[in-house]
Amino acid sequence: MYIKTKAIVVSSIKFRDADLIVKCYTKSKGSISFMVKGVLKSKKGKLRPAMFQTLNLLDIEFQHREKGQLEYLKEVKISEHLNSIQSDIYKSTLVMFLSEILKSVIFEEEPNPNLFDFIENSIQHLEQTKHYANFHISFLVNLSTYLGFAPHKPVQSNEVYFNLNEGYFETTENKYSMCLENSSLFLQFLNHTLERNQLIKMNKKNRQELLNLILVYYQLQIEGFKNPKSLEVIESIFN
Repeated sequence: MYIKTKAIVVSSIKFRDADLIVKCYTKSKGSISFMVKGVLKSKKGKLRPAMFQTLNLLDIEFQHREKGQLEYLKEVKISEHLNSIQSDIYKSTLVMFLSEILKSVIFEEEPNPNLFDFIENSIQHLEQTKHYANFHISFLVNLSTYLGFAPHKPVQSNEVYFNLNEGYFETTENKYSMCLENSSLFLQFLNHTLERNQLIKMNKKNRQELLNLILVYYQLQIEGFKNPKSLEVIESIFN
């Protein structure tokens, strides 16, 4: 059965001399890996290596076979050119970070259209915006909703400490709590949209601390989750 669907490139790995193994998150079939044969050496083929850059937005067609096998692409079209992301070193670094996150948290082969739309909309926003210092933090906070462990907002005004283990705000501090300042910043991210989150005022120390705490939250909620290798680069460039 041939399937036509939107797809997002999560990762692309060289295989042998001329092939790529490309992991995509598709709107209609979830996470699928493709073997793209000869793409690194072919000069006349319809498929080009540039099509499979990280987080590219694609329209694809493929013959869907049994689960667990590498699939083969019949048609690939770039649905939206990400010129700003590819030319801006800061945005490119964010894309590398997001790709590592997505590789760590997306496993299912079942479709999740809402998750797909969120990732696609986030990439489109990053492409278009000129303000993105808080983008990765906002992305992680919102992504948790689609992964099933959305933080709960406080119910009462005296619930001011966010518990990383339980996922909700409490009145008292314990070993899993964010401090008062970080809890307050975190709540702002919960209350605002992706666009509004860029207006949250943070210095380098605030941003690094909050990012690392959110990654701890992911570690506590997802078994085997590891910090992205690009974390150090992210922390060094976003002041």
